Amino acid sequence: MTESEYSFKRVYDTSALEGFYCGEKSMDDFIHDKARGLDRFIKLGVSNLWVVSYEGEVVAMFALSKDALVLNNEDRIYMQSKSSCEKDEDKFWSQEKYPAIEIDYLAIRREARCKHIGSLIVAAIEQKALQDTLSATMFLTVDAFDTAQYSAVGFYLKCGFAFSEVAQNKYNFDVTFGSRPTVRRMYKILLRAENIAS
Repeated sequence: MTESEYSFKRVYDTSALEGFYCGEKSMDDFIHDKARGLDRFIKLGVSNLWVVSYEGEVVAMFALSKDALVLNNEDRIYMQSKSSCEKDEDKFWSQEKYPAIEIDYLAIRREARCKHIGSLIVAAIEQKALQDTLSATMFLTVDAFDTAQYSAVGFYLKCGFAFSEVAQNKYNFDVTFGSRPTVRRMYKILLRAENIAS
């Protein structure tokens, strides 16, 4: 299946997800909890909710928000090494943070999993972010769900995401001192550095 076979629609509440279950209990509970779950986040304007349909049936959902990515020196050196620009390069890469869009939530209907819908959705989000005329976006970010029962980290690695050194160092600290996080902070560059300076 290709992206053109799916319809992407922005929705303003979770009513389209009433019969939607991804099979991960914590996510399903969050989606269906009207008082404290996804619906509340959408109505507060914290995230924008999208549903993905195939032949009239909702097969996936995702929610996005604006974000800022903090990079440490190792991340900056890596990004700078990928750039072919020289003008104002030092000033640009010395910023504290960079514009991003965060994938707050992404879930696939349990019957539609393993059909590469997730990677199609990430690719579509990338294209929409690159075409945004309102504001610039350099990165996609995600706090990838990562527990003993289920992990989305492998999926995001396959989609080209990486761990920032800032996030990796925090994760290592938390694990060392006995507080294993349930999410892993990851990012993916959208605009290559060589396209930034003019």
